[in-house]
Amino acid sequence: MHIDDIKAVYAIKSRLQLNLNEPPNIALLAKEAHMSAPKLRKLFKQTFGKGVFEYYQSTRMQEAAQLLKEKRLTVSEAGYRLGFTNLSHFSRVFEQYMGMKPKKYQSQQ
Repeated sequence: MHIDDIKAVYAIKSRLQLNLNEPPNIALLAKEAHMSAPKLRKLFKQTFGKGVFEYYQSTRMQEAAQLLKEKRLTVSEAGYRLGFTNLSHFSRVFEQYMGMKPKKYQSQQ
């Protein structure tokens, strides 16, 4: 992998981490990274072990867990802050990644 590609993939990772309330647009990210979308997908997965969207969702759910644990936000507030407009979808995704519903997670903290 070329050093410029590595830098670009890490820049995309940072962008994802800073924009957890916006779903990633692969075409736009690839354009930013000056590479094709398939190349970005491949290099991102090679570098981080997860696809772009999977990385985005898992990072988003880790942030949701932190918000519920440390800032004591309601489940609704955490979901909305992370860009979810459908709270039942937020709850399903959270459970998929964290192994329990957000309310249960929060009550155990």
